[in-house]
Amino acid sequence: MSETPGNGRNILPRFFFHVRKFRQELSRDEFGFDLPDVETACLMTISVARDLRVVFAAGGRNPHDYAIEVRNAADELVFQLPFSAAFDHQESQLPAILWQ
Repeated sequence: MSETPGNGRNILPRFFFHVRKFRQELSRDEFGFDLPDVETACLMTISVARDLRVVFAAGGRNPHDYAIEVRNAADELVFQLPFSAAFDHQESQLPAILWQ
């Protein structure tokens, strides 16, 4: 964690969760979440993907066509999680951070 100059308080890194249809932008997270680390962001992403499965199905969209792209505050890609990895237990597609 980094510290804020002058006050010594810890700042959590901010992660942004963009939902994308492969090769197309679907929605962009403009607010993000302050989380303690990448592992927490990964676990949150898996949970969100599982929750959104029903939403996609209700809208007639195949969730297997989508992924959640997680970026940091500098808009650098941290990892991408295909929805299928979250609910089909495809461990080879899960971000490596979970296996370290």
